Amino acid sequence: MSARRKYLNYTTPWGVDLARVAQSGWTPFLIHESGYQPALEDWNHQGVDSPFWRFYHNPKPGCHLLFQGRKIPLGPQCAVLIPADTVFDCCGPVKASHFWLHFTTARPGVKMVPEPIVIEVDDALRSMLRQLVATHRQPQTELRDHRLYHLSAALLHTVFAALESEAPPVLPERIAEVLAFIARAPHSRLTNPFLAERAGMSVERFIRAFREHLGQTPAAYVLSTRLRLAGEALALTDKTIDQIAADFGFPNRHYFSRMFARQVGCGPGEFRARQRERKDG
Repeated sequence: MSARRKYLNYTTPWGVDLARVAQSGWTPFLIHESGYQPALEDWNHQGVDSPFWRFYHNPKPGCHLLFQGRKIPLGPQCAVLIPADTVFDCCGPVKASHFWLHFTTARPGVKMVPEPIVIEVDDALRSMLRQLVATHRQPQTELRDHRLYHLSAALLHTVFAALESEAPPVLPERIAEVLAFIARAPHSRLTNPFLAERAGMSVERFIRAFREHLGQTPAAYVLSTRLRLAGEALALTDKTIDQIAADFGFPNRHYFSRMFARQVGCGPGEFRARQRERKDG
C-alpha cells in the first residue's frame, strides 16, 4: 500500500506565494515564432507594424531600425523589444545576422507606449541568446522545437523581469477572472449584466470596480480585446474576414471592418495584405 501524500497545500510558510503576482503581472507569453538567420540578403522593410510584439537581436553590427527619425543600431551589445502596434523601418545596409521572436502578451488595464525599448545585453542574456542561436542551428526535430520554445520563454521572462521599475497593482480576483473569461471566449455575448453576474456583483458595482482598476468601461475593454485578437488572427491565420468577425464576437463583417479601421487606420483586408508582405521582416 502506497504511503499517503502529506503535502496537500499549494504553499508553505517558507516559500513565496506568487499566485497574486501572476494575476497582476504580464500574462503568459504566446510565442508565435522564433527565428535566426546568419546572413539575410535584404533586410529593408519600411513601415513595419504588427498586432504582436517583437524581440530583435543581431549578433553582428551593421543594421539598424528607424523609429520617428531616430536611428536605433542593432548589434551584439544590445537588443530591442518592440511593443505591438509600433511602426518602424528595418534597415539592412549589410547582410543581417538576425535573431527574432514574435509573441503576444498583455497586461490588463495597462497600455504600453508604442516605441522600441533598447535593452543592454548582459552576460546572462548573452548566454541565453547563444543557446537559442545554437539550438536554431540544430536539425529540426520536435525535441529541438520544444527546446526553442522553453528557451524563448525564459529569455522573455528575463527581459520583462528587468523591464519593470515598480510592482503593478494586484487586480481583485473577481475582476481577474472576468478578464480571463473575455480572453478565453471573446465570441460570447459579453454584456455588462452577463459579466457582472460572473463577477458576483450588481451591474452598477461591477462597472464602477472595472473602471477603477482598468481605467475604462467593460464595453471598451471587450471591444479592444476583440480587435487585438482579431488582428492576430488576420496576421497569423488564413481564416476569412467573415469567419474572424464571427470568431471574435462581431455581429457582421461590416461592423468589424468599421471598428477595425477606426482603431488601426485601415481595413482588415489591407491590414492582412501588409502583414503578408512583411512577414519576413
